[in-house]
Amino acid sequence: MKTHRLRAPSTDGGLLAAPSLDEIGPLLDDNIRRLASWDYDFQGRSVASIRDLARRELLTESRRFLNSQGITDSAAQGTEADDPPGPFIATGHQPELFHPGVWVKNFAAAALANQRGGVALNLIVDDDIPKSSSIRAPRVANGRTTFRRIDFDRWEGEAPYEELPVHDEALFASFGERVERALQGLIADPLIRDYWPEVLPYRGSGLPLGLRLALGRRRLEGSWGVSNLEIPLSRMCQTEGFYWFACHLLAHLPRYLRIYNDALNEYRALYGIRSKNHPVTALSRRGDWLEAPFWIWRAGGSRRRSLFVRQDKRTMQLRIADEAEPFLELPLAEDLEADRAVERLRELEASPIRLRTRALTTTMFLRTLFGDLFIHGIGGAKYDELGDEITGRFMSFEPPGFLTMSMTVMLGLAEHSTSQSALTSIDREIRSLIYNPDRHLAEPLDNGQRELVARKAAVVAREPELPKERVERFREIRAINDQLFPFVEGRIDELRERRQGVAQQLAANRVARNREFSLVLHSGERLRDLMGGVRKTVAEALKEAPAQPSKP
Repeated sequence: MKTHRLRAPSTDGGLLAAPSLDEIGPLLDDNIRRLASWDYDFQGRSVASIRDLARRELLTESRRFLNSQGITDSAAQGTEADDPPGPFIATGHQPELFHPGVWVKNFAAAALANQRGGVALNLIVDDDIPKSSSIRAPRVANGRTTFRRIDFDRWEGEAPYEELPVHDEALFASFGERVERALQGLIADPLIRDYWPEVLPYRGSGLPLGLRLALGRRRLEGSWGVSNLEIPLSRMCQTEGFYWFACHLLAHLPRYLRIYNDALNEYRALYGIRSKNHPVTALSRRGDWLEAPFWIWRAGGSRRRSLFVRQDKRTMQLRIADEAEPFLELPLAEDLEADRAVERLRELEASPIRLRTRALTTTMFLRTLFGDLFIHGIGGAKYDELGDEITGRFMSFEPPGFLTMSMTVMLGLAEHSTSQSALTSIDREIRSLIYNPDRHLAEPLDNGQRELVARKAAVVAREPELPKERVERFREIRAINDQLFPFVEGRIDELRERRQGVAQQLAANRVARNREFSLVLHSGERLRDLMGGVRKTVAEALKEAPAQPSKP
């Protein structure tokens, strides 16, 4: 199992690329050759035919999606007849107000696709569940810099983004103004000024909250010259190529479950992980029922459920966890029976059942059946260490390599010229004053002080052998320290007050250096320059590498 020791850059504007930028071209070319020569059977169909189907469908559906939402730039207007001959670059994230380190993937994907005459696609992961309806913003008050929360909607509990409406339209509409007021001029040109006007036209559209955020971001990218294709995961999971992929995993679920759980146990042992929930939970068995690597729920539901499958010699039954009755039966055989299974899954589109991938199956599908190169962030890369092992064992080939990219961008808030070592030094001095007040007395000592110092020195010099004597010695020293304490108490009070100030300054510095502030808080001009720089850097790194066709 390959391990990736990935850390976000510590410097403002620092870019992480793993492998390095000069290795991206060779990685991409190797992936193209590997995928073109891959021989694998998907329920009686060749992987080449399923891959061609999945690529054509995702291109078509992503263009339809963008056009249906009023985005009609060059990428969205393409047709199957003029599909690019170059590589397919994929990335994705939840439709949230993420930090710039996440956003950098979109610009890198665009640069790779443009340089090689290919296409870039961003997957809007709308089957995930948001954890809040607010962002954190910096707040400066009374000389202290802290965090505050700014709501973009009213929180009414967890639900997949796909099912999550805007609960308070007025609150949502005023988000941009409230962000600017909260910043109090800390950022001269926050991106929210350009971003939120791109979100507001979708008010009253009935679109889920997540898609509004994603489409506003895509419209802003378009104004910056980046026209990647976009598709919600929910739409990806309603394509024929996906149904073939799902049917194959379900038909071979006993073997997949064994491989999945074995690889997960090895991953946890490698990293010393004891939690049963990290990085993912194991797939379970309930009698004859096996848990599949998909989410399932009914439309309007707020909770994703596990999908369970029971197989006999010719069929497989599907049911939602915690429900007694199956909702679907599929034929298990390959060839013509496999076509029937795909058609039965397609019928779910007209039902309230929602079948969606989990994280590891999402990237398995995109990396093997769509893209020539997938761009992960740091978190996704850690997940796909495990994903690579599962895919390689299950599909009997070495999965295509992926690129990990992230960037550290700080808000540019003022920082204090202090350090953790200053706090450590104060703590050390306070401790010494408490436990060794005799070393800090002001000269000249009066008679009482001199006597206490001499007594302590004599007690310290004793070397008792019995435990009882050592306890008594400790008590004597503490009693003498208590008598000396009033002579150093003023100094301790001064240091504690100074410590509080240093601690507040360090806390303010941590806020200033936080890399996870939402992109909408950052300077729009600076972000545009930084992301443009990423596009240029990636493009230049590929110029020397010979282009390879992505289609066999």
